[in-house]
Amino acid sequence: MTNGKSRRTRMAAKQASMADVADRAGVSMITVSRMLREPSRVAPETRRRIEQAMAEVGYVPNLVAGGLAATRTRIVAAIVPYIQHGVFADAVQGLTDGLRQAGYCVLLGSSGGVAKEEETIIRTLLGHRPAGLVIQGANHTDATRALLVKANIPIVEMGTLTDTPVDMCVGYSNREAACGAVGHMIATGCRRIGLVVAPIASNDRHSQRLMGYVDALERVGITHDSSLVATARGFNFNDGCTAVASLLDRHPDLDGLFCASDIWAMSALAECRKRGIQVPAELSVCGFNDQEFSSELSPPLTTVRVPRLEIGAHAAELIIARLSNQPIAARKTDVGFELVLRESTLPAS
Repeated sequence: MTNGKSRRTRMAAKQASMADVADRAGVSMITVSRMLREPSRVAPETRRRIEQAMAEVGYVPNLVAGGLAATRTRIVAAIVPYIQHGVFADAVQGLTDGLRQAGYCVLLGSSGGVAKEEETIIRTLLGHRPAGLVIQGANHTDATRALLVKANIPIVEMGTLTDTPVDMCVGYSNREAACGAVGHMIATGCRRIGLVVAPIASNDRHSQRLMGYVDALERVGITHDSSLVATARGFNFNDGCTAVASLLDRHPDLDGLFCASDIWAMSALAECRKRGIQVPAELSVCGFNDQEFSSELSPPLTTVRVPRLEIGAHAAELIIARLSNQPIAARKTDVGFELVLRESTLPAS
């Protein structure tokens, strides 16, 4: 009894070690090390005993120190513009679920959609020796690109298909998706179609959606009018209302409105109710992303559905494949998109 108490006292006075875990679990230190590095190579019952022992002795692996010795950790770093935005959260969830199965975890950073901030975060995250890096978007500074090229780790850019990926990319054509959405509105009879986008200089996805909007107009001979484009300062309801209100004030004759985010489309529906504009009889409204609330709006929102979980999951597959020295079928993976037709737009004529 005295020996057991003194041992617990010693363990409480110092940080628990791998030897403590091995002793408690009744296995060798090599087995504990293997479980931490490659859990799939350890029998489930043994893994359970080791995990229980780790919890009992309070052992936390020093992943950074281990990574410095092995040149990489069991961490995959991920950077998104906004953590609270459901669109990015879904992709991160898919990424996390996929990596967890291979024994990796995600270290997450948020850039606020600012390329220079992304550069700062990447410098910090690379200092933790991640095994791989996943980035939402491909709008990087020159310094960031140089950092990524020299990192010598698997890198996946998510959510946009770029012709010049740093390493690999998985996403869809924002340009084609926007063109399809606006093309549908044109097919319903709309001719004066407004657009709400993010600042395109700092957002490659919305820059592509603007191009798709222009493509759809030009295909039917409608001249692009830049005054029909409004920029929302942020991805929130109030900024959407401000952008939509400015468009309706300048162009009360609009008969269609394409919002490059469902949040702004929700703002558009609210602004139309305030002004007594009937949707879709007087103004058709289309969003982008098919977020959970989109089908519950009044009227339910026509929008572009993107397989966000699938994008994150496939990014995880690419990272794992590269780390396992497996061949990559293609550096660019197009997961496609779907136009979901609901009551906020008229039926095509």
